[in-house]
Amino acid sequence: MALPSSGQITFNDVRTEMSQSSKTNYSFEEWASGAWSATIGNSYYTPINLESSGSIFTESNPLDIYGGVSMSQWYNYNRSKSVALSTTTSLYPHVSDYCYPSSMIIIDAGTTSTTLSLNISGSAIYPYAGYWYAFYGKPWQVGGGGTGSATIITGSSTAFDVNWSFNYNYTYDANKGQYLYFVLYQDNCFAP
Repeated sequence: MALPSSGQITFNDVRTEMSQSSKTNYSFEEWASGAWSATIGNSYYTPINLESSGSIFTESNPLDIYGGVSMSQWYNYNRSKSVALSTTTSLYPHVSDYCYPSSMIIIDAGTTSTTLSLNISGSAIYPYAGYWYAFYGKPWQVGGGGTGSATIITGSSTAFDVNWSFNYNYTYDANKGQYLYFVLYQDNCFAP
């Protein structure tokens, strides 16, 4: 399901789309930033899916939370949109001037257990450090906080260098689904 393509969007729609249907007291700013806590993987809000951002933001034109963001900008946003294993895509911070945001890319690994050769690259997040992690399973809970059903595959203590190559022995688990989640966590305020 994606958010509606027109008309009214409610926070009930948002909670459902973000797979956080039991989370209460949704904050627009924290949702739009993918806010997380000081513990890696403790996502209060689902990380924002960069593949589904449309014209909301780009690497050179990040989302300005304080610049008049509206619900209508999120038409057609789809938290679960994924890309194929063979796709080249970018993982970057999607928010300017906001503390503790998170952004993600979702990769469809399929339902066949196999060894995957994964390559991750990206540009430095200047001037502030962050972290990137790869998860198997959703790295959030429906009520907010925690890592849900996720298993951490690998990660980095700094996102200044997002250049990693590694093999992953993927064992499909129906309880976790068929997706790998690559998440970039900003560990302080970021103003590009």
